[in-house]
Amino acid sequence: MKTQKRLALVSILSISISFVTLIGIVTYSFKTLSEKAILEKASITAELVKDGLTAHMLTGTMDDREFFLNRIENLKNVDELWVTRSPSVIDQYGKGFNNEIPRDQIDQDVIESGKIHYKLTEDISFAKLRVTVPYNASSHGSLDCLSCHEAKEGETLGTVSMVFDVTETRNESVLTILYIMGISIIVMGLVLWALHYSLQPFMQLFESINHVMGKAQKGDYSHRVIAHKSHEDTDQVAQWINQFLDKLENTLSEIGKSAREFFLFEHNNNHDPLLNTKNVITEMANIYRFKKTIEFDEDKTQVYGRIATVLQHHFGLNNFKIAEANTQNATINEVYSCENLPHEFTMECRALRTKQPVFSDQFKDICSTCESSSENYLCIPYTISDDFELLLYFRAQNKEDVGHIKGLLPEIENFIDSARPELVSKNLTEILRLSSTTDQLTGLYNRKFLDEFADKATSQAMRAGANYAILMLDIDFFKMVNDTYGHDVGDRAIEGLSSVIKSSIREADVAFRYGGEEFLVMLYNCSEEKVDEIANNIRIKFSKQSVQAPNGKTFTKTLSIGYSLFPSDSEAIWRCIKFADVALYQAKETGRNKVVRFSISMLGEGELKDTYSPAKKG
Repeated sequence: MKTQKRLALVSILSISISFVTLIGIVTYSFKTLSEKAILEKASITAELVKDGLTAHMLTGTMDDREFFLNRIENLKNVDELWVTRSPSVIDQYGKGFNNEIPRDQIDQDVIESGKIHYKLTEDISFAKLRVTVPYNASSHGSLDCLSCHEAKEGETLGTVSMVFDVTETRNESVLTILYIMGISIIVMGLVLWALHYSLQPFMQLFESINHVMGKAQKGDYSHRVIAHKSHEDTDQVAQWINQFLDKLENTLSEIGKSAREFFLFEHNNNHDPLLNTKNVITEMANIYRFKKTIEFDEDKTQVYGRIATVLQHHFGLNNFKIAEANTQNATINEVYSCENLPHEFTMECRALRTKQPVFSDQFKDICSTCESSSENYLCIPYTISDDFELLLYFRAQNKEDVGHIKGLLPEIENFIDSARPELVSKNLTEILRLSSTTDQLTGLYNRKFLDEFADKATSQAMRAGANYAILMLDIDFFKMVNDTYGHDVGDRAIEGLSSVIKSSIREADVAFRYGGEEFLVMLYNCSEEKVDEIANNIRIKFSKQSVQAPNGKTFTKTLSIGYSLFPSDSEAIWRCIKFADVALYQAKETGRNKVVRFSISMLGEGELKDTYSPAKKG
């Protein structure tokens, strides 16, 4: 309605201004024409007076001029008429009839200036126009004024003053103007009515569109445009807009329903379906890019790094940890952590045990494990597979921050859901890889993994200027264990040795079950003294370890160890493995239960010439 009122006001103002301008022009024109007509009448009368006076002068009848002047004065609308003489004429001929000297300042001014003067005097009841015309001397033309008057060329000889009654003319002009105003008002009303009638459908359409678009701006797309059915153009426009709104509303609804089948968007508090759809599409695009990226990642570690990147750069979170838990073997490993974040994951974690999110604002001291790390926190479990759980731990600054992170959890879950198939796949690949490269009895790497690891690891060590010590270990008289007690007891002895090896080496060291009762250990960047210390520690600890026999008795076994140093003994890792095996053989031959360092003297002449390679291990 504001627009309609504004347009009506503009139309009225425009027409009113045009009307006032027209009336002003008409009034000015009437006034100008009336004045012009009166001035022309005055000029003609003045010329008659001058010609008459000149004729009286030439005929010598100047004394009879009063009758002539009275006759002219009696003309219609002429109230008064008088003539005056200039000082030069008065000096030459006297003051004249009825004292023909200037009556007022106007006569005096016209005599001095020689220019015509007129003045309008009026009130409500009358209007009079005073006109004073100069009589200027001239020696040119049909009459030579200078022949009778002692005057100069152009000098004013006198004036003719007349007072005209213009009341009737003025009244007629006013009446005419009033007629014009009345007709103009009627025309203006008709024009306004015609404008209103013709523009009303468009104005109603515009107001309806304005209302509908205002609602749409606030996110309500249910309103529709209403137009006059009888007006074809506006009705067509309304139908087009309504059809577009129908398509838009249906499309947004379908997109929202489809998106909710795959992703969680309940956290979105925006009431505008169009903006919600935009957010949904943007979120789906981000998730799609994330999913396509992790499909080509090599392992779970890289996927965890991608999840951390999303949490940091997409959600703006910087205090969190990620852990994976294997519920089958009751182990939990931290796989990602932001700097300076104190928190230790345990299998007793309430979130992991209940498979429900744990928030610090749920209940005081709801989780002792998390409470010890921070006063404000969130711990959220995600089930990846039957025995594979993912834990996200967030440290919040305050309760408001806890609420903020809570609001982000549905979006975070969308990314975790999209990563779930890749985590399952890569976890299965890792399990298969471990099973193919790990000895099932001891849990140590097998001979196959040694083939993959040896050359790669030693080339990296060479570039880093590091070394490896190669230990070859074998249980003394192991065949007697199998023959006496059976293979089950032999397996116990092998398991015992593998436990000793695991507890004796560092994280950077790698142990392999080389075959049967024989083991191989690669110690990273050790001095020869340290290598000898670790090897003897393994030998002594194993010799003290009891093995349970079927009859309830226990026994112990000893261990022989041979070792070589890479690259001191050889820059070929497989040659060093062969040297460690030679040293082991030397330990066996020289009494067993000892550690022997390889030396070149242990090789025969034929062995010195032989070049050991992986193809010759068998």
